[in-house]
Amino acid sequence: MRYGRAIRAAALLGVLVWAAGCSDGDDDARGSSAPPTVSTPATTGTPSSSSSKPAYYDNDDNVLMAKGDCYGPPRSDEQGHAVEMSCDDPDAIGKVLKRVEKKTTVYTYIDCSDSTDDVLGISGDPGWEVAGSRDYLEYVAGVGYACVRNLKAPHPGEPGQGGMEIRVGDCLEASDTGDKYEEVPCDGDVLPDVKVIGQPDLDNNCPRKDDTQLTEESILNVSGLGGGPVYCARAYAEL
Repeated sequence: MRYGRAIRAAALLGVLVWAAGCSDGDDDARGSSAPPTVSTPATTGTPSSSSSKPAYYDNDDNVLMAKGDCYGPPRSDEQGHAVEMSCDDPDAIGKVLKRVEKKTTVYTYIDCSDSTDDVLGISGDPGWEVAGSRDYLEYVAGVGYACVRNLKAPHPGEPGQGGMEIRVGDCLEASDTGDKYEEVPCDGDVLPDVKVIGQPDLDNNCPRKDDTQLTEESILNVSGLGGGPVYCARAYAEL
């Protein structure tokens, strides 16, 4: 499934540093170039100096966040970061379902599967790449992205769970003006205003005249403009 949302434009700025890993054979290793002065080499796999654990290495051709790689938080107080680590490491929190090597901006249309819980941005030079949450501007624009799934529940990317992409089965809360919508869990603390029930027909009509037609312009905190799906949503109280 193609994703029309996937990048949350963030207001947080800062230098985000990642330790890196490699590819599983699906991704080709890339040539190196001069590293950014703020980044730690992705090929070293060296954890924070505050960690007593040994560095983690795998055999996927020096590509960061390759398909099948697992990752977790940094072994220091760096917020919003993660490092590659063994999938059976107790600190591992997610696994890469797909790595896309595509120059990205805040307008990039993201293509991830329905089982995706989050998207990690990848930036930096080949061989010196860093990765991180796309809630941080540091990782919105870069050289690619990774579609990831949590190793354990919860899975916010599943329909109705309040996270990742807007899709059929998701619930939305209307803004104060009533013309913008933001995803919320269907069974969360906030009572949803509408629920996504499907997509328009070939004539661009929803099943009922009073259904709300949602586009990327009507969904809050969404980037990737241009080419996203259009959905039909119905008042939650009428379901």
